[in-house]
Amino acid sequence: MKRASLVALFFVFATFTVPTLVAHAQSLDKTSVHFFLQVHRGYKGDSETWSWTPKVDFRVNGPFKPGDGVSVEYSLPGKAWKSDCVPFDAGPSSYWIGIRDCGQNMPDAEAVTYTGPIDFKISLKNELEGKNSVLFAGKFKVEKFHEGVVALPKFANNNVFYVNYDWRLPIAYVYDEYVYNYEHGHPLGNSYTLDNVNESRLMAAFWFKGTMQGVAYSKYEAYLYHNGQVVDQAIPASAVCSPLDRPDSNQDSPNSYCLSTFNFLKAMLWNKQPGVAGPGVYYEMYNNPGEYEIKVLQNGHLARSAKFTFGDRKITDNGIAKQNNLGTYRILVPAAISGDLDGTWDKNAWKTDAFFGNPLTGFTLP
Repeated sequence: MKRASLVALFFVFATFTVPTLVAHAQSLDKTSVHFFLQVHRGYKGDSETWSWTPKVDFRVNGPFKPGDGVSVEYSLPGKAWKSDCVPFDAGPSSYWIGIRDCGQNMPDAEAVTYTGPIDFKISLKNELEGKNSVLFAGKFKVEKFHEGVVALPKFANNNVFYVNYDWRLPIAYVYDEYVYNYEHGHPLGNSYTLDNVNESRLMAAFWFKGTMQGVAYSKYEAYLYHNGQVVDQAIPASAVCSPLDRPDSNQDSPNSYCLSTFNFLKAMLWNKQPGVAGPGVYYEMYNNPGEYEIKVLQNGHLARSAKFTFGDRKITDNGIAKQNNLGTYRILVPAAISGDLDGTWDKNAWKTDAFFGNPLTGFTLP
């Protein structure tokens, strides 16, 4: 799929109620922020005491001007880091810029063994204009586990450090396929647009936790319900859980987090050319407004469910993303968690830790 420019969107879809993607005016897409801890096999000359340094991925919404640059700063007791970030990719017509692995491969001398809360801020600066503004500030929680099974004092400090993302598990995303295409990255300076988009389907994403083998290679099946009936399903042929937050370890610990994305191929949100496909090929959501529910099976067991409302050819916006300035066009909905496949996790973490210590206004669990 291609994308339309922001200006053209209003005219192309004037007779359709579809996402109107307007610029976020140099903001951070907070749903795209992923911190990862690089483990250093050594600390101050001791090869058996392991330590860590941070790196981060995120997207910055434009528009952008000559001289604009992004940096990340961290602070913790007795230590601070700062990394200038290099753009990696961009959205359509460079309406957003993607940052990947900012801070990667810091020297061993910069590593620490600290566990606990880390403060950070992501800033947009422009030295040509003498401006420096904070796009996003918050904190994340560093924890550790011991790698290996040999219980000898020599290896007592062979610890792997990771970020605790338990707050993510009850948060799900439902969104228009058009939004997915808008988020798809292209080379920097691209001129890709969405001019020729004629239709769009439903997409959804859920977070899972467990061992790397358990989450990345589980079998996930998502079913879409309307009026108590299954109207579409998303059953990928292979594993679909992207391990965005995996501890830097050779051990398959239960502290991995992954995001599973589902594309409902029949659930049509809007269609500029209805009737091109034969009857029954698509489930025309635009002709069936009301409440919908997605249920997700993980290895045959109910693991997640989420409800949303659809009408006027769009997913009804519950306002959570806008109220909390999340910088995304996705709709955030609460995910009900069933079963015990996620292992041990803090079921109250979302109340205080969501979006890196910026709890969501208007978000409650079922």
